[in-house]
Amino acid sequence: MLRLVILSLTLIALINSSNIPCTTATPPAKYQNYKTYVKTACNSTTYPTMCYSSLSSYSSTIKSDPIKLCITSLNINLKSAKKASSVVSSLLKKAKSTSSPEVPILKDCLEEMKDTVDELKQATAEMKNLSGGGISKEEHLRNVKTWVSSALTDESTCTDELEEGEVNADTKKKVKKTVSELSWTTSNTLALMTNYLGY
Repeated sequence: MLRLVILSLTLIALINSSNIPCTTATPPAKYQNYKTYVKTACNSTTYPTMCYSSLSSYSSTIKSDPIKLCITSLNINLKSAKKASSVVSSLLKKAKSTSSPEVPILKDCLEEMKDTVDELKQATAEMKNLSGGGISKEEHLRNVKTWVSSALTDESTCTDELEEGEVNADTKKKVKKTVSELSWTTSNTLALMTNYLGY
């Protein structure tokens, strides 16, 4: 009889334990993989591989926030513009030292790069202050997109003049590489703003 009672109690305990719900916390799906959000966003751009390569390491900062996504892209964009400006500036100094006929073209290109840096700085500053300045968030975002569009135009102007002017092959290759990479980054930033902010 005692053995039967013990067996019955054991069975009841087993049944009750199987009905205990799992209490392990499972994070919401949208927080499980921020890199997926960045990858999906980058797939909407013109150069998705470059976009993901530059933004994926910031995914934990971006999370699933389109504003942070675009600010991060702008910050990377600005660094790229400064790099391009530095490359063109170095080539211009070298050309000046040899009185090269490519000086005027490089000088113009450097001005375009400086304008690009200024425009991206303006865009970044405005993007970080969407609630200030006495204007609506929508107007701020339109202004940011205008700055980025202007930067893209300046970059294209530099490469166009490079193709039309008298520039040696090595200089042309170096400028075209750095400015083209900048243009691709700017194009991606513009695409992210258009697709994820609606402006």
